[in-house]
Amino acid sequence: MSELFPDEIRTERLQLVRESVAECDLGERYASMSTDAIADGELAYVPLEPFEHLQDAREFVAQREGRMESGDAGTYVVRPRAGEDGGGADGAGAVAGEAELFAIWDERTAFTTFGLRKRFWGRGYSAERAAALLALAFERLDLELVTVTHLVGNENSRRAIEKYVARFDGERVGRFRNQHVVDGEPRDLLRYEIAREDYEGSGERPDPEFVYERVDGRASGGDVA
Repeated sequence: MSELFPDEIRTERLQLVRESVAECDLGERYASMSTDAIADGELAYVPLEPFEHLQDAREFVAQREGRMESGDAGTYVVRPRAGEDGGGADGAGAVAGEAELFAIWDERTAFTTFGLRKRFWGRGYSAERAAALLALAFERLDLELVTVTHLVGNENSRRAIEKYVARFDGERVGRFRNQHVVDGEPRDLLRYEIAREDYEGSGERPDPEFVYERVDGRASGGDVA
């Protein structure tokens, strides 16, 4: 495992848990992003394709595990904690999405990505996850800048990002032309930045719990005692 990034991050309502091929339930991961599970338009602004078979899920988890092991990124499956609304596939322990913090060590910067299943939209999970990763970047990893982008036209991401960027006194940097290809067509990105001095001056202090050794050694969906 990477000693740079925690195995698990716990916030008030979420668990962000490290994944590995050996430990995760590949059937569950496949079911969470299969062609049957993904709603229309859910991946319109995300550079992912639904899983067509179990091997797709295995390759997806293996790639994320490799980034974690190399120290290039903290890669997590996001699950609601006990007490969250919904039941079964929408409640505590369910796969809500994936979060990553990519570190560019020589530049002392990082950027975040987040994919959230449509049935979990509107709960404020993006902001809660972002606050935890900002705390990790600035307070644990000693980085100086965190950036995030979204495709022009992705209004859900724009609203969510603008809220937490404003909360931590960050700013929108600008529009970058033809930075991402979707369905064979180049698309523009909007980029935002939060510097360490912005974060520290905002008066906001997220208080996530960072767990570097999980007791059970497995990516469990429930709370860890």
